[in-house]
Order: sequence, then C-alpha cells, then structure tokens
Amino acid sequence: MMHFMHSADFAVRHFARLARRNLIVLSLMLNVCLTLQGQNAGTDRATILLDLKKARADYEVARQQLENDTRLYEEKAISSNEYTKSKNALLSREVDYQKLILQLISQQSYVIIERAVKYQTANGERRVKITLKSTLEGNEEYLSQFKEHFDVFTPEMRAGKVYNVFVSLSDIIDHTIIGSPYEYQIPSIDIGQEASADFELLKDAENLTVSLNYNGRTSEKNIYLKQDASINVIDISSMQFSQEADLNSIATYGLTLERFSTSDDVYRLMVVGLPQQITYEFLDETSKISQIKFTQGVNTKKLSLRVYLPDRDDEQIRIDRPLKFHILTLTGEQYNQIADKDLSASTSEQLASLSCGRELLELVPRGKGKIEVRATNLYHEIVTGDSVTMTITVRNAGTRRLDNIKISADSPLGWKTLIAPDLIRALDPEKEISVRIAIHPPENSGVGAQEVKIKTEALADNRKVDTEDKTIRIQVNARTSIFGTVMLLLLLIGVIGGLVWFGIKLSRR
Repeated sequence: MMHFMHSADFAVRHFARLARRNLIVLSLMLNVCLTLQGQNAGTDRATILLDLKKARADYEVARQQLENDTRLYEEKAISSNEYTKSKNALLSREVDYQKLILQLISQQSYVIIERAVKYQTANGERRVKITLKSTLEGNEEYLSQFKEHFDVFTPEMRAGKVYNVFVSLSDIIDHTIIGSPYEYQIPSIDIGQEASADFELLKDAENLTVSLNYNGRTSEKNIYLKQDASINVIDISSMQFSQEADLNSIATYGLTLERFSTSDDVYRLMVVGLPQQITYEFLDETSKISQIKFTQGVNTKKLSLRVYLPDRDDEQIRIDRPLKFHILTLTGEQYNQIADKDLSASTSEQLASLSCGRELLELVPRGKGKIEVRATNLYHEIVTGDSVTMTITVRNAGTRRLDNIKISADSPLGWKTLIAPDLIRALDPEKEISVRIAIHPPENSGVGAQEVKIKTEALADNRKVDTEDKTIRIQVNARTSIFGTVMLLLLLIGVIGGLVWFGIKLSRR
C-alpha cells in the first residue's frame, strides 16, 4: 500500500512539473495565440468573463476528477490507463483555460510611441529614432478582476512579450515611405519595456506618419519630430552648393537652416574663405541680417546668401578656378572665441573642431566676353566714282578671351566692301586690333545717302558674345565740270569788278 501511495505522489509531482513547463511553453507561444484577437475583436469584457467562468468550471471538474482518480488508482480501483486519461484531460482543460487567459492578455497588450527624435550624424546624415513601449505591465486595475484565476495565471504569462512589431515612416501628404529601411522589424518587446527603431531619412521632414503593425493591428500616428538636443547646432544646407557666375555679377545661394537644439540662443552667421575682393550679404526675404533666432515651435528657416563678384580677376580670383568657402552658424560664445582669429585659411577639419553648423560652398568665376568696335568717323561724303577708306578698332572689353572674331559688312546692292582682316582668331582681354575697311560704290551709282552696316561675331568659352552693329553713313554727290566751274568763277569776278567800277564812278560825281 505504501508503495502505491509513493507512486501516486510521484505521479502528481511529475504532473505538476509538466504543468509548470507547459505554462512556460504557452507563454512563449503568445504570438500564436495573439492571432485569436482578430477573430474575437468584437468580444467585450462580459463575454470574456463568461468564457473564463466556463473554462474555469471545466478546469475544476477535470482537477477534481484527477484527485478522485488518484485515490482510486492508489487503491488499485482503476487501471493506469484510466489514471493517465484523467491526467491528460486535466492538462487539456488547463491549456484551454490558459489560452483564454492569453487571449485576454493579447487584447490588453498594445504598443505606444514614446518618442520620435530627429538627429544628425557626424557625416551630416539625418536620422529618426522611434522609441516604442508595451503597456500591459502595471495594468493591475484591469487584471485584478481576474484574481480568482491567478492559480493558472502565472507571472510568466503576465510578463509576456509582444512579438513581431513592424515600424515604417511615411510622408504625411502622399504617404510615400521616406525611411530606410522601408520597414523595421522588432522581434519582440517585453511587456512594460521599451524598444527602438532607427531610420535614415530619405526625405527631410519635420513631421511624418509612423505606422505600427503587430498582433493583426495597424496603427498610424502623425508625429511632429522632436529635435535632438544633445548638441547645440544649427545645421545649414544648400541645394545650389556649387555655382558659376560671371565677373561683375551676383551669385545667390538658397540656404536652409535647421535647429538641432532646444536652446533659444541667438546665432551669428559668418562666411569663411572668400577673398576680400568678394563681398556678400545674408537676406531673410528682403532684409539684410547677420544674426538669427528661432522662435518656439519653429525649427527651420529659409535664407539666401548673395555673393558679389568684382569686375576683374586677379591673383586670388582666377577665371574657371573654383573658390571654396564655408558658411558657419555660431553661438554667441563660439563667436567670441574666434572673433579675433583669421580663419580664411582654415581647413574643413579645423572648422569641424568648432562644433558649429557649417556648409561648404563653391563658386566658379567665369569671364564674360565683350566686343567693343570704335571708329573716328562714321559719316563720309564722296562724289560719284570715289570710294571710302577707313579704319575701325576692335577691342576686347570683357574678361575672357574672344575667339574667332568675324567681321562682315551688309552693303547696298552693287556696293563692295573689303575688310582686312575679316577674321581674328583670338583676342585677349583689354587687347585691341585695327581693321581696315574699303567701301566701293558702283560707277553708275546715283547721288544720295547710303548706309553700310559693319557686323561682328565672336565666341567666348564656346558661348556667343553679344555684339553691337556699327552703321557707316555715306553721302554721294554728283561730280561737276572743271571748265564750267572756271567760267562761273570768271563771270562772278567780272560781275564783282563791274559793281566796284560803277560804285567808284558814282562817288566821283
């Protein structure tokens, strides 16, 4: 008899160990059981309580049956098969009971967004860190109504996990995914604990939509991103970071300033690396500024930088040679530290040690070709049969070499215009060359005024140069006879002499 009692006690202890082991296994199977949530989404609290009471009753019946069968087995009143069947029945009812409890947990398990922080890495990459938290732990007020079930509602089950949480970032307006990876998987989150998902921003944004997918649920929240305040930096970026501009012109850079700070400091703007011959100014719409301040809730500002190039190149400003310079945003303390220092020759690595916002820009000065045509006289009078010979000066009044200067004439019908030279291969800035022009009217040309247009064409850096035509006006008069002119002159002398003689005679009377 004692032998059977020891055997029965051993069987009960063994069954208890199996039950505890099954509880642990069931808690790990939480993810599978959570799918029941979608099937029972409409189950309210009253229904869950009724189901729990029924499962509890079935469990108690099976437990009582096992206790009775244990005594009968000890007394050899039933077979070992019947005893084993009773144990399995209790285990089955316990599993069904625990599944319902796990369903209860799943309906109370949800993930909230604790934080969404936008930050910038050392190499300028913008990223967003999303912090999530599971919120079942600590919800004892709701769970307290199920105290009667706590004998199978183990701590392992109450401290379970939410499995396979998928996170993605998308644009609020067009819902395009703007985070990389496109979908971030968190394998599991312990109840009451936090987990994070880190994304690279494929498109810069101040607010976005965070999408969560877990336990058959989909949740979307429009989030205004919090700036990382670990460093006090104003980041600068420019889409037009490299520009070409002609000498004696203006280059304009559009700037975007973004605050990675919660400070309300006043920040100073500074340009480092431009030659003294080049001046600049910062503009906020139309106002010139040298300092900026971000108001509460505003983290982004749009500014522009105007750079004024001189009209001539020199040793520091050379045509087609890029000029690299930095824009800095400095706190008042940082500005005071470098106010008396010459930073014109500072490298990017040296400026990085200032821990301030900076952007590297590039400016390529371009020369501009300009033709200047001069002539001492553009009006001539000739008689029929004569020609006009004159000289014009072609000068490069620009800042870039002129190539293939072609000089041509638009003459009246029948007129001939000879130009030497009519093609100048190259002409450096501030240089000039004389061009001889001979205009020959036809022999039978009539009298009157005519015009000859002198045209020039040239290239500078493979770009066509604007030119101005010069117009030569020629007055053609009829040729007179020399004999007729002499006779007319003699007649005039005779008339004048007669008048003088007649006047003398009258005065003697």
